[in-house]
Amino acid sequence: MSHYLKTQSPILTKQQFCLLFFAAALLRLAYLALVVLFDGQINNGSDSEKYLKLATNLGAHGSLLTWDGEQYRPETDRMPLYPYFLALILEIAGIQRLWAVAIFQALIDATTVIAISLIGGAIKPSWALPSAILACGWATLVILTSFVLTDTIFMAFFCWGICACMWATLSRQKLMLVSLAGFAFSLALLTRPTLMFFPYILLPTLSLLLWASGGVRWHKAVFLSLVPAFMMALALVPRTAQNYTHYGERVVTTQSGNHAMDAMDQFIRLCDLCLRQHWEPRMHAEARNRFSTHSEEDQKNPVIFDKIKREVAFQHLKELPPAIFVKGVALGSLRSILQTGLYETGHQFRLKPKFFSSIPGQHLLERLRIFFSKMASSVFLLVWACAQIFTIIAFLFQILGLGNSVRDSKTAPYVLFLVTTGLYFLAINGPFGNPRYGLPITPLLIVLTASGVATFSRWFKKYWIRST
Repeated sequence: MSHYLKTQSPILTKQQFCLLFFAAALLRLAYLALVVLFDGQINNGSDSEKYLKLATNLGAHGSLLTWDGEQYRPETDRMPLYPYFLALILEIAGIQRLWAVAIFQALIDATTVIAISLIGGAIKPSWALPSAILACGWATLVILTSFVLTDTIFMAFFCWGICACMWATLSRQKLMLVSLAGFAFSLALLTRPTLMFFPYILLPTLSLLLWASGGVRWHKAVFLSLVPAFMMALALVPRTAQNYTHYGERVVTTQSGNHAMDAMDQFIRLCDLCLRQHWEPRMHAEARNRFSTHSEEDQKNPVIFDKIKREVAFQHLKELPPAIFVKGVALGSLRSILQTGLYETGHQFRLKPKFFSSIPGQHLLERLRIFFSKMASSVFLLVWACAQIFTIIAFLFQILGLGNSVRDSKTAPYVLFLVTTGLYFLAINGPFGNPRYGLPITPLLIVLTASGVATFSRWFKKYWIRST
């Protein structure tokens, strides 16, 4: 490894990497054991069912097909990689043994812990071990491995792509590493479509990172950054060609229309004027009316309805007051960053918890009083409240770590690269916010927490020396 890197000393030993992998895997398997023991839900409902049906159809028909009420047609909604993964695991273990999927996801997520450790170590070697320890026990990562959802697989590919980008600055084999990044990002894109617009962000930010920290001239940095962007675009060609052949439109997924309409629903609910003018029912009625003008044959085409939804949603977005847009994205971002992953556990174990956000009351003190009275009789709510406090404390460390990192010329390019990546996902999510939507920004949050803890430790050490 040192033959290819500018640094000669490894950030962690092989024994440490192995220990971290097994510790992460065991922690995730232990959580899965609790889910099985207490009859928790591995099937997450609607989303899980859609992937399981695709996996079943893949085994039965040999391709990704969905039933439209009359016949099987090529799938346009969900990306293909996760159904293939599910089909393989269920072929080995059996369709009823969903815990087998979670076991494989636990092992895969253990590699994500290693990737996040390497991301932290690329910025500063002393951050590698704290980043690994935080990633090992990061609640959202642990919990989502136990669901039949794309998150774990997506995060593994995405984090290794980020890792390859960062270590390209330290490697003599920059082309090889940015190519590996492109390969990992392409697989992540074929798992979830949220990376569709990521190349527009990746090209300038990776160019800046390679130029500022990799000692690469700007024109070579741009060329190297084009490699992963080109590979991601190339990965979408077969799917886009298939959709064009069957449905007459060059589209990647029909998820975008529903996502756009749902996002506009959330924005409208934050706008009193929009509510008074009945924007939400009018918007959905307009989409249905436009769709009804098409021929009966076109109405069977999922791509056409998706296109109409996107057009109607974008039209209303342009009319939305800018302040409401900012408010929606800000609130969604805060929920994604500040909510503990245990938010998902309450639903997974069918506890129907009464979280603080759902407590009614005329003022804050009354809501706190009601919540504490409920928490006194609920062990889960007590654990959730403690986890929420730790999440808020971690957020304070993240702010401290961000301020410290951007002032250091050596760490600033790396951290700004991660921050820009995080802002991309927060913008894509729009008004949606919960731990699952905030999962892609986990590498940023972990690195900033490690930086903040290191900064606070130095301050505390100096204060202790002075006081004694």
